Amino acid sequence: MAFQAVTALSAVTSQRERADSKQRPRLLILFAQADHPHRDAVCATVAWIAAAEGQLFECYYDGRASGVHYGGGLPWRADPADLRGGTFIGGRHQEQFALVLDRFDCQAASLGPTVFSSAIVDAGIPIRAVSWNVAEFYDQIFEASGVERPNTLLVIGEGDGPMSLVPYACHEIVQRRVLAIAGGDDDALAALRTGREVERLWTGEPAGQSASSVAEHSLAMAARWRQNTGGYLLADPEAAGRWIPAAIRNGWAPVFGIPQSEVVSQLSKELENVPVVWGRQQDDSDFLALSKAGVAFQLIDPGRPPFPIVKEAPRPRAGVVEAPLEPSDDELLRWATERRVVSSIVFWTGMVRELECLYALVEILGASRLKAGVALTVQAFDYLDSTPLGLLGVAPEQGGLSGQVEALVASAGLGGMIESAAPPHRFAATLASSVASLATRLGGADQVPKGWWGVMDAPLLPRKLGRLKLETSPVSVKLRYRRRPQSAQVGASAGATRKDLRSAIRESPLGKLFDPIRPFDEARPGGPVLSILQAVRAAGFEYAVTKSEFGSPPTVATGVAGLNVLNYTAGRWDGWTPFETINDLEDLKRAERRLLGSRQPGWLLGSIDSCLWTFSGHVLERGHELLAICRWMAGGGSSGEILNVRPRTAARYARILADSGLVRTVNAE
Repeated sequence: MAFQAVTALSAVTSQRERADSKQRPRLLILFAQADHPHRDAVCATVAWIAAAEGQLFECYYDGRASGVHYGGGLPWRADPADLRGGTFIGGRHQEQFALVLDRFDCQAASLGPTVFSSAIVDAGIPIRAVSWNVAEFYDQIFEASGVERPNTLLVIGEGDGPMSLVPYACHEIVQRRVLAIAGGDDDALAALRTGREVERLWTGEPAGQSASSVAEHSLAMAARWRQNTGGYLLADPEAAGRWIPAAIRNGWAPVFGIPQSEVVSQLSKELENVPVVWGRQQDDSDFLALSKAGVAFQLIDPGRPPFPIVKEAPRPRAGVVEAPLEPSDDELLRWATERRVVSSIVFWTGMVRELECLYALVEILGASRLKAGVALTVQAFDYLDSTPLGLLGVAPEQGGLSGQVEALVASAGLGGMIESAAPPHRFAATLASSVASLATRLGGADQVPKGWWGVMDAPLLPRKLGRLKLETSPVSVKLRYRRRPQSAQVGASAGATRKDLRSAIRESPLGKLFDPIRPFDEARPGGPVLSILQAVRAAGFEYAVTKSEFGSPPTVATGVAGLNVLNYTAGRWDGWTPFETINDLEDLKRAERRLLGSRQPGWLLGSIDSCLWTFSGHVLERGHELLAICRWMAGGGSSGEILNVRPRTAARYARILADSGLVRTVNAE
């Protein structure tokens, strides 16, 4: 007999009193398999049941996840595993569930088997329902509830088409308190319709068969329940479904379209008073469209984090206190006299979904002893006490990173934004309010990080792009081509079984000879923008790393008193957010040779997009390379002459060099 590693949930259990239940918020958790046809309809239904019972609500969808970074596209063309966020082990899902059990007085309801079956049984929490059969599940969950069973059954969609529309009906289900199922299941309909009025929503055209269908339906639903919502969840069905509990809790209306940037355009009036939209990008043009509207974008994935509810019951903990300034100004002056070059890396790991990166990243930083920075949005600090982020305030002798790694606040604070594309007053107001909320979260303004990191604070200027792309690492020559708009791909892709010529070539051995033009390949950064840097200083920051003057020698942006602003001197222009990043160790070696060859003081500073290196689906392949990069820099580079420092120290050094006339300066305009 094979060993059964997971205990099966076989029966509904009674609700048992726990000694400390009155001190902890009550929480009902729905577990379901990611491919269960009724998961989202049941999720929204259980959401209103939990609310009626005075409980918080969360969900978890089981399923194979690849753990890779999903950068957008047409969802039905992706491997479903690529859409589902982090892996169970790499994303520390078991550990996060233990935190949930510790912080909440939990109950469980399981729409079929779950990977957490053993943990649920071992914890002894009440099991409200357990059945794959949706009719049986509903019978069980109402059996132990004082909530009246609804008289209306809402059937959503027809169960066909490349995309589910069900997540976008979540507010319809919750506000009307109906029983809901997805269309296309005649057995479930027959079992649940007796004694109920049956209503149908969105029957007819399968979702995704035209570019406008899902946008039309989701926007109409958002308008219908506008009085009950105050924000938006801009996400594909997989992400929107997994975040239904948060959407209900926070009043976000889920919307989606192909392309999503057109949905943003249609919401222009509604977004005038919305500082941030949560969701997942379909294309980097989403960032540009939201930024032009003055709205930040906070990115999420399914299962990243595994249980977002954990932030609703934070534990008191000391904030991320800045370590003492070191070295002294006198030592920095001595370095300047000796024409030394300092180095640092800022790791962009700021979106809520990228908290998963911290598990591997903290291990790598601890092993390499690299002095560096991590750029974070303010929402990341909501998980300060439930992720490795808390180690930034722990002394090294206790296993922490205090004094070695420092935090920087990223972009608009609440989320990422192409700052130079945003209306200046919107960016300034969002950043200021973000810093104020962070000060409250951390226990005072003195504990807010002193550094600021921009997504793209420089204006995007046009540049001419050749048809040939020459790469040096590794050496290659590719022919650039322009992708067709996603809206043009929908009709052919949704029901097609034969590949078109483009797809066939792309997936053949010839595909490696072609390279698609990325959203911002035909742009270059301009000079520093005075209004942006003034807003950064007004928010209380002491230094900033700017995307302006990329590719220039070490340069300080001047014009804002009290703010030290330095440029990046290592990396490549990527053509997508966050634009300027280190791609490999050779990027750093080239920068070192250039800087040391000038025989002038300066800094070797670059940024790394952490999700491409330390997401659970990438770390096995790229983690060793990132460790080599960190060890190289911590060890002084190839020459052994580069001084590794934290970004704040590099900014102080840049100020001293600028004041001494030893580096280039440009005035912000």
